[in-house]
Amino acid sequence: MTYIDPRLVTSPKGRVEKLDVIHDGGEGKYAVATMLWDGEPAMGVRWNGGDQGENFQGLGNPQSRGIATWFILPDPIADLVRAHPGALIPSDPATR
Repeated sequence: MTYIDPRLVTSPKGRVEKLDVIHDGGEGKYAVATMLWDGEPAMGVRWNGGDQGENFQGLGNPQSRGIATWFILPDPIADLVRAHPGALIPSDPATR
């Protein structure tokens, strides 16, 4: 299975609204997004899927019954990410 664009990950249905991907590392890397989760502001993260090697096959993580989903960060962690958005971008170009 190939990379799934995190902008298309809107499951579970009815819980994710107004999705805004603020970082997408691409295939085999992670994505971070802000959204409304159950109508409340939230931040989620997921590992993107792809075909790049044994460790990154499939639709990424988390997933539920074969459908890509988000892991909602607890508020204290989400607050750290909001305070330091530049930390989402690796400083070493070889790791991007």
